[in-house]
Amino acid sequence: MPSIRKLNSDDFNYLLTIETESFSSGYSPYFIKMIPILFGNTSYIAIKGHSPQGYVATALQQGSRRAWILSLAVRPKYRQLGLGKALLERGLQGLAAAGAREVFLSVAPDNRGAILLYEKMGFSCSQEVSGYFGPGEDRLIMKKDLI
Repeated sequence: MPSIRKLNSDDFNYLLTIETESFSSGYSPYFIKMIPILFGNTSYIAIKGHSPQGYVATALQQGSRRAWILSLAVRPKYRQLGLGKALLERGLQGLAAAGAREVFLSVAPDNRGAILLYEKMGFSCSQEVSGYFGPGEDRLIMKKDLI
């Protein structure tokens, strides 16, 4: 199993590798560059040697005890090894330590593997939103209470 640690600003190339291999249309390089700067206190990366394997980006919602899982990505060749679960657990621990009481995420309704993982980790579907990210970009909003 790789080591999992907090993100830092030197992780840009690692994050970009994970993102481009994991999603056909993921976050922009600008946003990837900003993740460790804006969300580094509660976001984590899995690395073995010099090989980045996955990351979880999380954020506290300003002025509340709500938080969001912004992204959970594992490079295809490292999937089905428990890494997504380990990253999600670490992200949830970091959010709980930062004072979050409930966590939300969005997931494509056809991403059965991710939905099953989230359900196993205690998330439940709170709503389905058509066009969440624009036309044809429907999402399920899932929620987990941390207390």
